[in-house]
Amino acid sequence: MERIVHVTFGAHVPLDSVASMVTGLGACAMVRATDDSQRGYVVTVQRPSAMAHVERRLAEWEKYGFLTWQVAAP
Repeated sequence: MERIVHVTFGAHVPLDSVASMVTGLGACAMVRATDDSQRGYVVTVQRPSAMAHVERRLAEWEKYGFLTWQVAAP
C-alpha cells in the first residue's frame, strides 16, 4: 500500500544537512521536492516496513526541531 508523507524542513537547518537527510530517506522511498526552496518534499513509500523506517527517522528529526511532517490520508 502506497503512503504519501509531506515533509518541511526548518529554515534554520543548513541545506547540506537537508540534502543528507533527504538522501537517507531516498534509500527506502521516492522523494521529490515540492518547490525551489529545497525545504519542502513529498515522500512516497511503497512497503509497510519502509514506512515504519521513514516514520522512525522523521519522528526523531522532528524531536530535534529539524522538520515537520504529515502522512497524507489514504
